[in-house]
This record gives sequence, structure tokens and C-alpha cells, in this order.
Amino acid sequence: MKNKKVIIFFLIQVFFSHSQNIVNDSIKLDEVVISITKIKDSIKKSPFAISAFDFTNFQSTAQQFYLSEFLERTPGVFISNDNNFAQDARISIRGFGSRSNFGIRGIKLIVDGVPETTPDGQSQIDNLNLEIIQNIEVIRGTSSSLYGNSSAGVIKIKSVTDFENNFSKIAYSLGSNNQAKKQAFFGVKKNNSYYTFLVSETKSEGYRDFGDFKNSNVNLNFKKNISKDTWLNINFNLVDSPYAYDPGGLTLKEVQENRKQARERNIEYQTKEDITHYKLNSSFNKKINKKLSFSSYLFISKRDFNGKIPVKNGGVIDLERDYWGIGSSLQLNSKFKTQIGFDIGNQNDLRKRYNNNQGDIGELVLNQEEIFQNIGFYIVNNFELNNFAVSSGIRYDINKVEIQDNFLENGNFSDNINLNSFNPSLGINYRINKNSRIFINTSSGFETPTLNELSSSPIGSGLNKDLKSQINMGYEIGYSLFNNQKKSNIDIIYFKSITNDEILSYEDENYPNQKFYNNAGKSERNGIEISGFFTFNKTILSSSYSQGNYIFKEFNYDGNNYRGNKIPGIPNNVLTISVEHKTKKELSLNLNFKKIGAIYANNSNTTKIDDFSTLNFKIGKEIKLSKSVIYPFLIINNIFEKKYFDNIRINAFGGRHYEPAPERTIFGGLRIIL
Repeated sequence: MKNKKVIIFFLIQVFFSHSQNIVNDSIKLDEVVISITKIKDSIKKSPFAISAFDFTNFQSTAQQFYLSEFLERTPGVFISNDNNFAQDARISIRGFGSRSNFGIRGIKLIVDGVPETTPDGQSQIDNLNLEIIQNIEVIRGTSSSLYGNSSAGVIKIKSVTDFENNFSKIAYSLGSNNQAKKQAFFGVKKNNSYYTFLVSETKSEGYRDFGDFKNSNVNLNFKKNISKDTWLNINFNLVDSPYAYDPGGLTLKEVQENRKQARERNIEYQTKEDITHYKLNSSFNKKINKKLSFSSYLFISKRDFNGKIPVKNGGVIDLERDYWGIGSSLQLNSKFKTQIGFDIGNQNDLRKRYNNNQGDIGELVLNQEEIFQNIGFYIVNNFELNNFAVSSGIRYDINKVEIQDNFLENGNFSDNINLNSFNPSLGINYRINKNSRIFINTSSGFETPTLNELSSSPIGSGLNKDLKSQINMGYEIGYSLFNNQKKSNIDIIYFKSITNDEILSYEDENYPNQKFYNNAGKSERNGIEISGFFTFNKTILSSSYSQGNYIFKEFNYDGNNYRGNKIPGIPNNVLTISVEHKTKKELSLNLNFKKIGAIYANNSNTTKIDDFSTLNFKIGKEIKLSKSVIYPFLIINNIFEKKYFDNIRINAFGGRHYEPAPERTIFGGLRIIL
């Protein structure tokens, strides 16, 4: 604690020993070109709801602990569970992905052009290098015609791979709950080759008891610009997370008694996870001639997972996951742009479960190999005519799921199913004038159950063949107004989607503390998103607002009719307001307000979590020395110590829905560029 006081005092002294006169920094509003829609084009011409952010300057004062720090300004996006690293962040876009109890579901994650999402639709971010994120693009609507399975929203992340000069970046930061991050990032440019190397360690004791975690990350990247329009990129990533403990969900009474406590049963059964993850990938792009270009990617990945959950029967999980993928595309560039391509993915999970004898590993109760194979073919077209821009796409995916039962003492539960899908999309963008446009689109999507969800059966083995893929049809209409001279922009979008066979999680009273999955008959999501930014004397005000209505249209289960009820785990509205200001002496100030609407915790809507709001403050200073630059920074989160919940466990048995969030936290550090 003494060290924290010293560094905070030092940072404050550095910040306020300089003048705070306002300077008229230039804010560039160059035309943003996006690639998330497969065919690169101006975001102003795209007939889809897309958000694009550049984090080149943002990184100097970023906490770099949570992905939410990078995405919270995106309308329609809601991220919870930041502080339980055993369960990982839960991301939902317009309500899709809300069912996830750990990791990410229903949302496609692409990192440096290579899928991070497994073929069955699971994503984790423990191997994501937040420290080197350069920009992020987000499609907020259904995109299965582009990316196939689990693409109700798409997040595409680009890391630092190109740079003008060699650099060495060293950073150390610490904060409340013994949070600490150490990192070193090096870049070397030699002729037309770029080499980067990152090593980092992140750890914390957690806000709640029994919430410790540690994560070490190594990332190596090589990029070669073979010619002006031809390049090759090779990346290797290694993550070692030796422990991440799960303090579990509490009842409301337990929260009122002590919001920092861990659930006793979780301590008794030593609920935790440890992970080792390797990934090697390569991407290649070549312009064959003026009109034809070729691109491809290839990756192999291995993830070893060991975890414990607070149940005896099968409460110890040993998972060895091997997955790989390859994809290629040809693009014809003319007035009528066309891209045709394919993606192939193969996932092999060797899942073993043992009894959890109060933290000790007991006898083997499940041993099965779970295989998910995917091949998808797609065609995307862009066409411009006067003020109109038309985009269309079609994709067909073949998905084969197989389970091979290696534990035959209770019978042979080997089985297989096919989950194929065809998905089209069509969008039209109309440029009203040079400062405004309107667009409309429709697209279909699908989401298969993940291997974990298919194997989560009350009988303990085999496939839950009653669990179907969820199918949805989405619609959007949007209006944009932008003014480069006044440096402002505003987007207003209405969205609606109808989903059949919505996949939901639940707990069974006969199997407490275990998650199972079923389908709702039909659900509907509709709402409005408003986002924009404005400049006042070079102070930037940005804001986003999402208002949604997420309901069950048809859902009967276990004698209960949930028609008209809200889908649990989704706030009905989210508001963010951010004020950024930079002074003459390179002092950066940021004030961020966030308001999250009410959330229901169960299908019956009998448990409601009230809305809450938080206010965060960030201050950073750029100090230029002869051959280096120093960035001290300080972050204060939840300034007014609002008591709210970091995560809500949906349909949790016994009312254990609640995972309390930290109250006020302080975080600061130094980043040095040599």
C-alpha cells in the first residue's frame, strides 16, 4: 500500500507542475476506410452499422486490463464480468452473446485478419494483447453472410505491425487490489521488414476474496512488405495463466453482509482455472494485377485448460483443445467489386471430467473427444451507381459435430449431427449530399450450440440433440450526418431482429451449480442507437446511447409461459459520455460517464437488478526528453463508489446471481518510449 501512495503522489506532482493552458490541437477526420466487410471501402459508403476506433494515442494512458476499456463507447455493445478472470469478459452486441456464462458466445472475434473464435463459436480474450491494439472495427448487426457461425456481431482487432522508426516501450503500472502490469514492447524496422516482440505480465489479488489471477504473455510478429501491394505476416503468441480463481455468485443477502466475500462452496471446492495457450498464424496478401488480388490466412492453435467447478460429480475439467483454420479469397476490383472465398476450420476437444473431492481430483467420470468441422463458401459484392452503393453477400456453411465416447463403463454415447446453414445479406447506402447519408439492410444469421453446450447434458455424456442452432433475421435503417470542418459526426440507427430457437442457459434443481442449455421458441430484439462526437475549442465530446427492447415472443418451458418477458442479462439502455481535453503542455484529461439500465436475472423476470452509473477519470502527461518520451498516468474508476454488480449469473439456482463490482479503484504508472 505504501508503494501505491508513493507512485500516486509522484504522478500528481508531475501532472500539476506544468501549465494547463489550452492548445488548438488538430483533430483529423480523414475518410475512414474499413476492411471488416471483406471488401475495403469508406465507412460512409457501407450500408451497415459499423464502429471504427483508432487507439494509437489512447494506449499511452490506458489501463490495459479490460477489453471493455476499448469497446465501451460502441453503441449496442455491453460488456460485463471484467473482474472475474476465471470466467472471462461477457460481451453482448444488441443482446446477442448475453447467455454466455464464461468466455464469449455469438460474437465473432478476428485478430490481425485471423479468426480468434473457434469453429463452434467460442472466444476467449486471455490471449489477446491489449497492450498493442492499434484499431478496432465492429459490425453491430448480423454478419453470417460474411463470417458464418456465431456472427451476430463481429469485432475485428488490428495490432501494431507497421511503424516508421525503431522503438522500445517499457511500462510498469499498479493499482487497487494489488493490480500490477509489467510490459516490454520492441519494434525493429529493417528495409521492408518489421519485427515486434512483446512480453507482459498481468496480475491482481481481485476485489473479492478468492479472486486472484495471473497472466503472462509473449507475442512475436514478423511482417515483410515484399512489394507495394504484396505482404506476408507471421505471428506467434504464447499465454500462460497458472491461476485464476472464481469467487462465485452470491445471494443478495450475502452481498449485503459482505460484498467482498467469496462463496463458501467455491472455496471448499477450490474453483479455479489454469491455461496454457499457443497460437501460430500467417497471413498473405498479393495484388496480382490492377483488378485482381489474392489473400489467405492459416493458423494452428492449442489450448490446455484445467478447471474446477463447485460440484463433486464431474467437477474437475481437463480439456485439451487443438484447432486450426485456413482461408483464402480472390477479389476483383472494378466498378463492380466482387470477392469470392472460403474458410475451413477444425476443432478437436479432448474433454475429461473427474470428481471434485473438495478440491482434490477424484475418479474419472467422463472421457470423450468432441469434434467440430466447418467449411464455408461466400461471395460478396459491392456496386456503386451515382449516389447509391449496394452491398450483397451469400454464404453456405457445412458444420459437422461428432462425439466419440471413450468412457464406456456407462454405455457408448458416441454420436454425430450436421448443422448446415445458408445466409444472404443485402444493403443499400444512399448519399444524400456530401455531409449526410441514409442506409438500409437485411441479413440472416445462425449460431450453433458450442461443443461445451452440446455436451452439457443432465445424463452426463453424449450430445444434447434436443439443442438446436438459433436462427435470426436482422434489419437496420440508419442515418449519418458528418461535418469535417466542424469536426463532428452523428449516427442514428434503428435495428430489429427476429430469432428462432434462442439458446439459453439454465440450472436444474437436481444438478445445482451446473449449467445446461435449451431453446426458446422465438425472441425479438429491436431498438435505437445514437452515437457521435463534437469538438468545442479542441475539446472532444463523444457519446453513445442504446435503447433496446429484448423480449421472448414464444417460450414455454417446464410448465411456464415466458411470452412477453425480457431476455435476461441485457440492459434495456446504455449511455456513455466522454469528455477529452488536451492542454498546451501535453496534459491529457478524460472524464467518462457510463449509465447501465436495469437487467433481469432470470427468464421469469422475478429478479430485477436496478440501473447504475459510474464516473471515471483519467489524466496523463507527455514528457519529452532528448531521446525518449515518458508518459505518467493516473486513472480513478468509479469515483463516487457506486455499489453495483460486475456480473449477473443468469438463471442461477438458489438466487446466486450476484458478483459485486469494485468500488473506487486507483491505477497509475509510467510508460517510457526509448
